[in-house]
Amino acid sequence: MTRRDWTATLGLDAGARRSRLGFLELSAADRKALTELAQVLEPRLEHLVDRWHRFLLKRPETRELMARSGVREHLRTVQTRYFRTLLAGPYDRRYFHERLRIGFVHERVGLEPPWYTGAYRKFLQLVAEVLRAEGISGSEAVRWIEALEKVVFLDLQLALDAYFHTRNQALVQANERLQALAERLEAQNRALTEAFGRAQEAARVKEAFLAQVSHELRTPLNAILGFADLLSDGIDGPVTPEQRRTLARIRSHGERLVEMIDQMLDAAKLAAVALGAPEAFDPEPVVAEVIRSGEDLAAGKGLGFEADLDRPIPPVQGEPEGLRLALGHLVENAVKFTREGRVGLRVRGHGDRVRFEVWDTGPGVPEEHRQRIFEPFHQVDSGDTREVTGLGMGLPLARRAVERMGGTLELAETGPDGSVFALELARATASSRVDFPNPRD
Repeated sequence: MTRRDWTATLGLDAGARRSRLGFLELSAADRKALTELAQVLEPRLEHLVDRWHRFLLKRPETRELMARSGVREHLRTVQTRYFRTLLAGPYDRRYFHERLRIGFVHERVGLEPPWYTGAYRKFLQLVAEVLRAEGISGSEAVRWIEALEKVVFLDLQLALDAYFHTRNQALVQANERLQALAERLEAQNRALTEAFGRAQEAARVKEAFLAQVSHELRTPLNAILGFADLLSDGIDGPVTPEQRRTLARIRSHGERLVEMIDQMLDAAKLAAVALGAPEAFDPEPVVAEVIRSGEDLAAGKGLGFEADLDRPIPPVQGEPEGLRLALGHLVENAVKFTREGRVGLRVRGHGDRVRFEVWDTGPGVPEEHRQRIFEPFHQVDSGDTREVTGLGMGLPLARRAVERMGGTLELAETGPDGSVFALELARATASSRVDFPNPRD
């Protein structure tokens, strides 16, 4: 295996190495001073290493490392050799390579730059103490220490070079991973956008299909009902009582089919087309439309219809189509189950909610059915209500539409004098409220 040349890795060629040494002003006189210092320290090198190890054992940054089996003796050998080369040089490519290698080892075992600076400072302090203990002071000691400082700063530079090179490589690799992740996310986002576009297109196709189905089914059914009415009116001649009863059954079953088609189409629409995200809107046009429809339905059964509204109706969070679907089914349900009397719609502000109540004077919901009326296909079939038929989807569809808008729908009251269904939506907040046109403008 080829030995890695760390000087080449970090771009420290001969010119760069000379520049480093020149910037530190490491002169021939300094090298002579270091040789003289080495002669003084050599007999005391073991003592110097012992003091160095005692210092390392006191520090939490190095204590654990020193405590590992075999590490301390290995370090003694390595550091003794290190101190000798520090003083003797030569400060050539091999010296730079070895100092860089040591720096990479330190980074790999988790020693940070603050440890480097503290350790090198301690080493200079220990050398100064040895010189004082030997009675060496004055200009000679200053000259030796100044020369040693230059080499120590060279070693510190190289240790930091190794540290920052490794960290920079880690950042480069992390950036590459982030870039790859960003590219994957962008690709996923494009795929999701394309899928969403296809889903929207599919929803539009389904809506168009549902509209066509509604038209194709309603047209012959309306014709059947119309011809039944014409026959009942005697347009083709006198109608016997038995024939009139048969025609009445044709109309009854035809109307039932129309209602079932409407409910199936509503269910399919909820499944095929997602309601918009809840947003602020003015419920007044929807309420007005439901009232007009309710008045027509009630009149067809000889019932009264009452509307009691807060004016103006507060804006709500939701979706107009969802509110129209829910209130429409509630009113149709109220008219269907009420044989005589009245049905009505109340709208009130209710704290941070807006409450829509649809009430009737029908027979109420039997107790055994109250927990299940919002289940799909469940029908109330006891007592006088058995004559009312359908898919049992009106209330489940209404609740599903309301919950998709973040609202609630519940049976608030019921009894022999009638029922009240309460639908609540969040009132539009100040931040979400929008300005709606005044219908009188």
